[in-house]
Amino acid sequence: MNISTMDDIKKLKENKKVKYINLDIINPNLEVIYYLIENGEKYSYAEKINNKKGYIYVSHDIFKQAELFILEVINRISIYLNEIEISRYLYITIGKNIGYDINILPDKNETFNLKNINMINNLWGSIYQSKGTNISLTKLYLYLCSFMKIDCKLITTSKLGYLKNVLTIQNRTIIVDITQDIPYIQGDFKTKNFLGYDDNLELDKKIGYIKEDYNENQIEKSLRSIDYSNEEIVPNILEKTAKILNINNIKPIELSIIYEKIFAKYCPNFDIKINNLYMNNYPQKEHFILINYNNIYYSYNYTKKTFVEINENEIIKNIEEQKIGIYLNEKISLATNKKRNALS
Repeated sequence: MNISTMDDIKKLKENKKVKYINLDIINPNLEVIYYLIENGEKYSYAEKINNKKGYIYVSHDIFKQAELFILEVINRISIYLNEIEISRYLYITIGKNIGYDINILPDKNETFNLKNINMINNLWGSIYQSKGTNISLTKLYLYLCSFMKIDCKLITTSKLGYLKNVLTIQNRTIIVDITQDIPYIQGDFKTKNFLGYDDNLELDKKIGYIKEDYNENQIEKSLRSIDYSNEEIVPNILEKTAKILNINNIKPIELSIIYEKIFAKYCPNFDIKINNLYMNNYPQKEHFILINYNNIYYSYNYTKKTFVEINENEIIKNIEEQKIGIYLNEKISLATNKKRNALS
């Protein structure tokens, strides 16, 4: 059943057969939302955008927890922010709270759970799991902007159905791509896909995104004096950048993207590899990245809040014991043929 207004809620009360609700996310109604949070435990939830109904539903518990998060985000918005500042704040908030999920990528997994894919394709499911897709991220941004009466639409930009959002603020059209900006936001970098406002430092300070300067600028200052002839070049870069980046709040795929860009800029001629592995906590895969330079391996220790060197024999042992797994299409260079055979 489509739900937009309290009149729809009245009809819902009269119809005892309804199991599935498609909630209007273009015209959010707080009275409706509060009612469903408190009284909607019998239903499953998907979105409605104009006349198009979503078909991936989540439980009331997931819907409720996600809506409470959304209401908290909305309530934190300062009354002193204008429309562009609010739209930027909402964009940054999504990037800080939702990331990518390597476990749903077909080129990285032999098998994957369709239920998990459906969950994070739903905008409420993506909040619940803190993981999203292009579909859920753009719909979530549309929903948040609609709460704040900001003109926001979805547009399809490729034959494969890739989505972006279009804002219309003060007669100006702004195309944004939250999906591509997730790693930059988690790294406190300048964004790349918020047309006209990617490096507006004063705006980003006002909304609380940046305190002093973007992290790529701070990294550049920190690495100016680095000695590229030093054999410890890679651990030195990792040590310096880890002091700047808040890595505990950066998810693994996003972290690998950030470091690929750092290595490409500051040591493009060095053969540094970043691989995707996972801790085999069956049935869950806990993704982590492994950085390899000259067959010396580094990974981020979230407890110590620093990169640590990983013993190569220990890696092989854990792989042989199936405590660690390697995602598909990952090429890991090893020092000896014995170790190569262990991963083949």
